[in-house]
Amino acid sequence: MIIYPLFSMFILLFSGYVAKRLRIISANKAIVFLDFVLWFALPSLIFDKVYHLVVDLNLISMVFVGLISSVIAAFVAVAMGFMLKFSTATLASVALLSMFGNTLFIGIPIVQGLYGQSALSIVILFDQVVTALPISIFGPLILGFGTSKKSSIIQNSLKIIKFPPFIALALAVILKNFNLPEIIFEPLKMLSSSMVPVALFAVGLRLGFNSIKSSYKACSVVIFAKMILAPIIFLSITKIFGIELSKEWIIGLIEVATPPMVLASAMILKANLDSNLAISSVAIGMITIFITMPILYFVAT
Repeated sequence: MIIYPLFSMFILLFSGYVAKRLRIISANKAIVFLDFVLWFALPSLIFDKVYHLVVDLNLISMVFVGLISSVIAAFVAVAMGFMLKFSTATLASVALLSMFGNTLFIGIPIVQGLYGQSALSIVILFDQVVTALPISIFGPLILGFGTSKKSSIIQNSLKIIKFPPFIALALAVILKNFNLPEIIFEPLKMLSSSMVPVALFAVGLRLGFNSIKSSYKACSVVIFAKMILAPIIFLSITKIFGIELSKEWIIGLIEVATPPMVLASAMILKANLDSNLAISSVAIGMITIFITMPILYFVAT
């Protein structure tokens, strides 16, 4: 049942939030936990899962539909923003938050709880193709519309190449042609097993709800597009083309329906755009998922 992984995820998020509220750990310390995830736990997980991943046409099709669904939902969100006369900074923020979700930090505990460790390779593939690479390439360009700062394609490319998860991905793809001894993967599995609890605890540390009142309109647009419209588009495409909702496609639906991405929020804050929207959409998204995800999973199964 999907309630079990969602409950575990809630406890981890709530633990981080309580630690902040009780001043056990400062919210600023979240960066330490996230650095551990980005530099050690996540690269270990990516290398292990991508190395052992077997890609077929069905999997590629699912990922492509997920990408199309997210892009269409983001365009609709921006169009709604135009009609509601949002500022340029808010429109850029809406576009980024509506397009990219927490496909790893939220997707992994849900998929692992439903289908076990073996299904995490699908989550990794989806994240890299639909979230990680696109936000690295197009994220600065989208934010450039809302700020006077110009983004350099060369600088963005260098950042991608130097990003530890991307290095792990590239190494895994290259080394798939070689038979590596399994002893190599034992410490990687130990590191990767810490990713979900540490990441969710860190996200809980950063959760805040004070900015919701000032950005509720834009936040509502983001949540609707990212967590309701995108999965509806995904399901509609499967119905139109008569695609059976196998395990891979249900995982794709779960990934598409994840709340706005924490990294997208951080990029908006760094670019000095709509910071209230960046914070509130992540916070509301973390709550909304406990309502939307069980409904979507019930419809799909």
